[in-house]
Amino acid sequence: MLKKLLLLSIAASFFTGCVSLNSVSLTPIPAERSQKVSVQKDKLIFLGFNFDNDFVDSAVDDLRRQCPQGKVTGLLTKDESIAYFLFFVWKKQLTATGYCVKSNVASNKQKRGAASEDTSSDLGAEQ
Repeated sequence: MLKKLLLLSIAASFFTGCVSLNSVSLTPIPAERSQKVSVQKDKLIFLGFNFDNDFVDSAVDDLRRQCPQGKVTGLLTKDESIAYFLFFVWKKQLTATGYCVKSNVASNKQKRGAASEDTSSDLGAEQ
């Protein structure tokens, strides 16, 4: 019985993990949120030796491919570290989600905002 308990505790220590959230960032969320885009990238690291974070660079390209005719905005990114197997193996994971806004919608909203500012400033000058 003692051998089984010892074996079970050793096995449990190998299959447990620890997750830490390193950073979260958020860009302004658009009014138009009909087309959601997301990407998740990860990399395994052995014994703590990590020489590059190139896996993150392809995330930008993947988001652009999901929104070819517009702009990705309202972007939420999460950078996580997950430790496995008594901290001999780590997984770095990046998750990014956002919204694809068609470029003509974004430019029209900017034009309307600029026009309303011009109108309000003109009204203020007349009074």
